[in-house]
Amino acid sequence: MSKKILAISLLAVASLFVSCDSKDDTKAANTQAVMPKSKPILDKIPFTAPAKSTITVEKANFYAKASNGLVELAVKWSERIDKAKDTEKLQILNAYNVARDQLCIRAGLKSGIDEYNWITNVAMKNPENKAAFEKAGFKMK
Repeated sequence: MSKKILAISLLAVASLFVSCDSKDDTKAANTQAVMPKSKPILDKIPFTAPAKSTITVEKANFYAKASNGLVELAVKWSERIDKAKDTEKLQILNAYNVARDQLCIRAGLKSGIDEYNWITNVAMKNPENKAAFEKAGFKMK
């Protein structure tokens, strides 16, 4: 749970740098329009929330793998955002969002960050999933 809090905190800090650090918004917007956008390598399956919020041990393992990777990714990308020029920050943040999606897909969550967020916000709160999360290495209260 503390890893998720760290990741969310890093994302919030990174967002502040991107939104508050721009001295000339029009110049940054014009530069961003010219820069290439990041493209995903793996295809993402659109996420539809299941009727039940129970998950399997396999899905909990995929979630655990994605959680660990997202924390590491947040640390590395926040450093890149900190060191980037104002005009590059938005492009790096966009690439970071693509990287998060790709990491989740590679971890086994075929709907990317959308599926990860559903597990975080819905499945994790379901007491029926406690055993699955504990088998995946999470300590549940």
